[in-house]
Amino acid sequence: MSPSGTEPARNSRALPAVLRRRRLVWKVNGVFLVILVCVLGISSYVTNLDYERAELESARDISRVTSERIHQRIKDLMLRGEPRTLGIVVNRMASENPAYRDIRLIAHGGRVVASQLGETATTVQPESWPCNVCHGAADSTPSSVVGSFDEVLELEDGERAVSVATPVVSEAGCSTGECHAGATEGQLLGVIQADFSLARVDALVSRRNLHAVVVIVIALLFGTAVTWWMTDRLVGSRIRALREGAQRLADHDYSFRFSDPKRDGLAQVEEVFDSITSEISTAYSELLNTQEYLQGIVENSPDIIITVDPTGIIDSFNRGAEQILGYSQDEVVGRRIEMLFADPRERDVAIEQLSDTDHVVNYLTHFRTKDGDIRNVLLTLSRLRAPDGAPIGTIGISKDVTREMRLQRKLVQSERMAALGQALTGIQHSIKNLLNVLKGGSYMVKLGLTKDNKSMLSEGWQMVEEGITHMTEMSKSMLDFARERDLDLTPTSLAELMAKVRSLSAAKFEESGVQLSVETTDGLPTVQCDPELIRSVVMDLLSNALDACSWKDYDPGETPWVKLWVGRGAVDGYAQIEVSDNGPGMEEEVKAKIFTPFFSTKKQKGTGMGLAVVSRIVSSHGGTTTVESELGKGATFRVMLPVEGPSLREEEADVETGVGSR
Repeated sequence: MSPSGTEPARNSRALPAVLRRRRLVWKVNGVFLVILVCVLGISSYVTNLDYERAELESARDISRVTSERIHQRIKDLMLRGEPRTLGIVVNRMASENPAYRDIRLIAHGGRVVASQLGETATTVQPESWPCNVCHGAADSTPSSVVGSFDEVLELEDGERAVSVATPVVSEAGCSTGECHAGATEGQLLGVIQADFSLARVDALVSRRNLHAVVVIVIALLFGTAVTWWMTDRLVGSRIRALREGAQRLADHDYSFRFSDPKRDGLAQVEEVFDSITSEISTAYSELLNTQEYLQGIVENSPDIIITVDPTGIIDSFNRGAEQILGYSQDEVVGRRIEMLFADPRERDVAIEQLSDTDHVVNYLTHFRTKDGDIRNVLLTLSRLRAPDGAPIGTIGISKDVTREMRLQRKLVQSERMAALGQALTGIQHSIKNLLNVLKGGSYMVKLGLTKDNKSMLSEGWQMVEEGITHMTEMSKSMLDFARERDLDLTPTSLAELMAKVRSLSAAKFEESGVQLSVETTDGLPTVQCDPELIRSVVMDLLSNALDACSWKDYDPGETPWVKLWVGRGAVDGYAQIEVSDNGPGMEEEVKAKIFTPFFSTKKQKGTGMGLAVVSRIVSSHGGTTTVESELGKGATFRVMLPVEGPSLREEEADVETGVGSR
């Protein structure tokens, strides 16, 4: 017994192959032998048929000749008036050939006048042979039958005989005979019946048939041996070679080649087989190299690569996954994938996203290591399909971003500290300017009191009030920027929200002489957002656009305008809000700082916090704020909001980095 257990299986495959080969040999032999038997049988049958027909015709000729001789002899006896010697004549004529079964003379009335067998008292009935020839004819007159006639008869003892009947007709001179007195010329007087036995012919035919059967049997045996040997030599051995080659091909042995010197059809088949084997060998080698290459990539990848079957069972677990998660392949292969997730529900969420697509890209989730640590990973999940399109599992490629997220938090903290330093610098500068205003106002008040100058006193006090108001607005803007607030997310129709913004801003724009237009596209979906904060964003952008129009000196015929447009975003799943104006525009240096806190282009009138607050609100919704501007031609502020609102992953990332949406 083979220790690997492959030998019995190979023998079980070889046995049907041998049977199939033998069936093929039998089929070839069978076809040949059937053709041989048919040819020999038909040939023997036709030969014997011709022989039997010739012998039968010879018997007829002999019987006719004998009948004519008897007829002539009877005529002579009748003319000489010696009818009593008829029996002697008949017996002598019959004795000349032992093949005659009977020769008899039958009178017109059916009585047997003379017979080889001595049956002179017998009477032949009209419906019997040969009387039925005349009596059964449509014209039953004696003259209706002319010449001899014959028939093959089946005798009582089973033999066959050719019976030739020759009519005897009255001729001139017959009427003078005493036995035919009164007979007219042409009258049928009787019939000479000569029965020639076919026993010898039948025996010869039987012997020939027997010889034909013997020849056919010998030909079958010899033909079977020869065709079996030839088929096995010319076809069987080569079929065995083909089977051996196919078996070695099935065992992934591609070194097998045929060495057949013959140039027949099977040799061409073997050449095709060799060509196919060579191509398969080349393709197999390339596949092995590709497989090894891909396996090397998967195994040596530093990322986590896991394949899972349709039921959620882990099929493969690469080396990168072992290093990051601490499990070995043996510990996880064959177990459910949920064991690796910190929260198994997160995998369900990812799988649900595959219902509409075969790929989920950069899905932020958490894996739990063997030691219990939580790793932040970006999961790219793809569905695996068979060639027919049926799903056969999933493959997940996960990148460990735990370290990157820690660095990101540190970077954000650094940026916040830098922003804080910049804010403090801006606050210091703003407070310094406000203090100078307050100091100038107080000086004017003090001087007015000293000089009792009410005009100077009023002007100084106005300066003090403006400084206090400006400081109050700056403090409020700072609080709005720094305050963490909870978003009141509500499904909101941006079209309706923009209509409210227009009603609130129309009077101010009309008073300033600036044309305001609002456009919304059809079929705009509702957006998950905080409507009050988004309204505040749009109002601030419109206010900035209105101020920008007031700073430009328009040419004659040119009208200042501001356009508010709402529609679908250039990216699927986003809504877009645009506020455009034909104001003076801005330089690239100003565009780069426009969303920076405490940066303002309004000189003493602005706090520099408006657009910073706008950007902060939009970011808390998971959106973006950008600006496009060309100096002298106006500016366009663009807000992109996700239709489904900020995702859980964005909120989590904000919390981890300290940039909350509250």
